[in-house]
Amino acid sequence: MKYLYQEDFNDFPITEFPYDKEHSALGEYHTFTIPGYTGNFYDPISLHVYRSKDGSWLVTSDGNKHYMEQNRADEVSEAFKNVYSLLMLKDEIYAPYDIETKLTLYSLTKPCGITFLYKTSRNLYALWFNKDKIELIYRYDEDFKVLASKDFKIEALKDYKLNIIVEFDLVKVYVDDNFIFEVKISFYRSRVGLISKVCARYYYLNVSLSDENYETHLELKAKEAKRLEELQNKYSPLKLIKKINLGNFGSGRQLRIARQDNKTYFILAQHQKRVMRDSFARLSSLTCFDLDGNVLWQKGEPLNDVEHTLISCDLPFQITDFNGDGKLEVIYSIDFKIYVCDLLTGKVIKSGLGPIIENDPLVKNEPFYYLNLDGLRVADFEGLGYQGDLVVKDRYQNVWALDSNFKLLWRYHHKNTGHFPYIYDFDGDGKDEMLCGYDLVNSDGKILWSLPYNSDHTDEIIYAPLEPNGDKYFVLASGNEGMNVVNINGEVVKHNEIGHAQRISVADYNVSNYGYEIIATAFWGSPGITRTYDYKGNILAEKEFLTNGNLVSPIMYDGINSLCLLNASLEGGLMNSDLDIVVKFPNDGHPYLCSEVFDIDGDGIDEIICWDLKEMWIYKAKKFVIPSDKYLKYAENAFSNYRGEFLIKPQGE
Repeated sequence: MKYLYQEDFNDFPITEFPYDKEHSALGEYHTFTIPGYTGNFYDPISLHVYRSKDGSWLVTSDGNKHYMEQNRADEVSEAFKNVYSLLMLKDEIYAPYDIETKLTLYSLTKPCGITFLYKTSRNLYALWFNKDKIELIYRYDEDFKVLASKDFKIEALKDYKLNIIVEFDLVKVYVDDNFIFEVKISFYRSRVGLISKVCARYYYLNVSLSDENYETHLELKAKEAKRLEELQNKYSPLKLIKKINLGNFGSGRQLRIARQDNKTYFILAQHQKRVMRDSFARLSSLTCFDLDGNVLWQKGEPLNDVEHTLISCDLPFQITDFNGDGKLEVIYSIDFKIYVCDLLTGKVIKSGLGPIIENDPLVKNEPFYYLNLDGLRVADFEGLGYQGDLVVKDRYQNVWALDSNFKLLWRYHHKNTGHFPYIYDFDGDGKDEMLCGYDLVNSDGKILWSLPYNSDHTDEIIYAPLEPNGDKYFVLASGNEGMNVVNINGEVVKHNEIGHAQRISVADYNVSNYGYEIIATAFWGSPGITRTYDYKGNILAEKEFLTNGNLVSPIMYDGINSLCLLNASLEGGLMNSDLDIVVKFPNDGHPYLCSEVFDIDGDGIDEIICWDLKEMWIYKAKKFVIPSDKYLKYAENAFSNYRGEFLIKPQGE
């Protein structure tokens, strides 16, 4: 017998297992490492309802040895009622194994035990004590199946030893060396960990394999590593093409990019938080710079500390041709006033105040007289022939459509607005419509249809065909309402549970498959879960990544292959439709807090922009061919941290 793990927790300091103490949304699109010692484990759960609470896991000591304790109890309900505290071993196991642990329950009201054959926090087997029973269950999304159950008298503060023998086609369960039951299963490569909804103490976690299975594990693990290496060798490596020093104007993922006269320009924004967390941020500085790092102009006073740079919302600024003259302007809002300025000089062309909201019966919990803009984008509701109207919103309640002089055209107030409405001329009448959260709204502000959802909100929206020359569909990442495919008539043609659906993309990630693929990722309650769907919305692949900030952004990588950017960390990289990392970032000290995909030189090949508060590094495939077609992407005048991305061929090809 070989021990793969003998975890007694004695190498852990007497403190909480590392977690995001703010329980923040930064990890939705920022990639960062939580400080502290994690050993062989990771905590796969992040949840906003834990705010003001401590961590899920606590290392304690009796003076002789250390213990790992579930420290969360059961802090969840409603959409998150099936979120369990989990502490998982990082590495997958490739051959049948035996698990042993000893635990003491501090409460008998909810399940507590160990999980095995674990793929994700929503796809797992578990053996646990549950009130007066011991159960073996299989979970997939919100469906729990009890595969075996036995009455068992459980006592608080009593030690119990659990053993699970996982074979190729059978699981055998023992408690205190007494056989309980066995269940037929099919073994697959998987992880092992702790799972609990009550406070409890774990003494150790041992994972062992027979000598034969240990050799099989090593052989299959090496085979998988070789498969990935051979796959990665088929793609050109990344090449660093530019470094830019960001001075004191670096920021989080608050970047806008535009090309004018064959030159590329960037704008980074900083902020100050007002009143409550991220809800009423003040845009405090804008810096416009070129590809060589030359600063063209600045607004406000930059200060690149964490409080001015990291935030989980959109800041109100865009680059667009707002007056239809063929040149780009910057629209931004500072201190309740909206400005339009020249992209190259920063010279203000016009300005005006946004909507008055004080004493407005449709506005709740807003602390100001004028609207503090929660993001903005442009539209053409008037049939101007260019997007010279403005869409502004508060946080989740209202959207105002304004003309070019910031006068009200109409207003939306119905369901949760989500973060970033989708603007497009869906009916081809020369005027834009708006998909806002769950509602389609016409150019006059009339609701045309409403989806049968009322909880949470839509984080990201795509409107694109899912098969060549096919009809276009809305693909929505709607938080707790899941990932949904909706037709132009407002009919849900496919609903997928993935946890809290956060980000989505559509591209031809596998040219061998018919149609385009959808890649979606989850965040609250089940971060790291990533799934690939076919053009009909059926699941093709599923993984749980250990990193945060998983963007799933499509990239035309080398003129041939459409790949998917997970994130820019060493654990991230570019994925294929099987969710294999096929292009890795070099271990060269590059920043990876933020990343974005953009064709900065206009040659049809996308670059990857990586940055943090100090530097911006830009990468490109070392070898590529110029594609014959220019792929369709999301509009460049509508950047957002909450937009689904797509990379598709023009219709008719």
